[in-house]
Amino acid sequence: MATIFNLTPHKINIVDEEGNVIKVFESEGVARAAQNDVEIGMLEGIPIIETKFGEPVDLPEYDKGTYYIVSAITAKAADLSGRNTQDLLLTAKTVRNSDGQIIGCQALAKYR
Repeated sequence: MATIFNLTPHKINIVDEEGNVIKVFESEGVARAAQNDVEIGMLEGIPIIETKFGEPVDLPEYDKGTYYIVSAITAKAADLSGRNTQDLLLTAKTVRNSDGQIIGCQALAKYR
């Protein structure tokens, strides 16, 4: 049986067609991509930076049968670092309420 861990900073609600929550994945840590910001100029007195993402941080090694919900940036960082990404999941089919706020998603997508 597969196990899914949410490595994003917020809980993930899986919802049905009517928006009813059918599964909740609480945050169990946060995997990120290393980030390096370099100021490259100013625009109307506001610093403009260039962001470069590097290696994944706090992302466990691949373990068959274990899956991790992560951000797309974290998944891309893992891919670029050469890590096996078969276990990485992204939220998919986002659902919003009448105010435009995200209330959940209807699916999870495999990265690649």
